[in-house]
Amino acid sequence: MSDFILQYGDEDIPVAGDFPQVGHFLPSFMLVDEHKRDLALENFAGRPKAIITLLSVDEGEHAGLALLQDTRRFLESWPELAIIVITVDSPSSLLRCRQAHGLPGVSLLSTLRGRDFHKQYGVLAMGYPLSGYTAPAILIADGDNLIHYAERLHHTTDRFNQHAIAALLTADPEQDNTTAG
Repeated sequence: MSDFILQYGDEDIPVAGDFPQVGHFLPSFMLVDEHKRDLALENFAGRPKAIITLLSVDEGEHAGLALLQDTRRFLESWPELAIIVITVDSPSSLLRCRQAHGLPGVSLLSTLRGRDFHKQYGVLAMGYPLSGYTAPAILIADGDNLIHYAERLHHTTDRFNQHAIAALLTADPEQDNTTAG
């Protein structure tokens, strides 16, 4: 069983895997974009990045698209930041999302060919009705993939802690950072 529980309505959904912590490096991954091209973490080398996992951007009931749009608008203040959004959605669903909503500056990636990602990033939803989905989380890392902020959401309708993220992104790089969730 998992130590982390995601609330989905009245359901308690265990979340499995090793959630990366502040001070550790991002685990490598190989995922697929909306055009069915393989993309690895190395494709974003040298750039600070926000890795955002969502239940889905294709289903309104999971609030993933709303969370993505809210977070993207907030992160626009830091244009050097690569915004990498990862879901279980198919590449076709990601393409529909891109066509319908634009999402400039956002890389949409699917775990279709990278199922190990769920456990490596500690976002594997384990309970019905979300079993197999990627639980909502955000990681902020520098250009060397060192994690400076890590947060998993406790409820599917929650939002990321924008105050803590803004403090991190505008702070002196020598200051301590935090982990939530």
